[in-house]
Amino acid sequence: MRIITETMRKICALNFLKRVNDTYGHDKGNVMIRKCSRMVCDIFKHSPVFRIGGDEFVVILQGHDYEHIDDLRREMEQQMNEWAKDDSLKNWEKVSAAFGYASYDPEQDNNADSVFKRADKAMYHNKKEMKAVRTE
Repeated sequence: MRIITETMRKICALNFLKRVNDTYGHDKGNVMIRKCSRMVCDIFKHSPVFRIGGDEFVVILQGHDYEHIDDLRREMEQQMNEWAKDDSLKNWEKVSAAFGYASYDPEQDNNADSVFKRADKAMYHNKKEMKAVRTE
């Protein structure tokens, strides 16, 4: 139980991967996935990062990353904003991702899966705010 109480789950999901795959091809979607993975690993360098699905990553925040989540979240947003404004990049290189996180709370969490589900819910809320919810 000690590990759960000292970590936070962060969920990150690419926006528009299906659209890129359908419009430009899966090789371009793979570019997006690799670029997002590299960004997440570079920003959250003190925590393990896992790809759990086609467009989703999980970070088990620990130590420095756990203590500085707000700064690191802003760094991630800043990086994506820079890519969005860069006219030299192709659409599939302008990585956009929604994210959410949750810490273990003994009042509402019986296990790590409960923390994961709350982080996932926060990520989908962020995706809605970004107006990146898939409509197709």
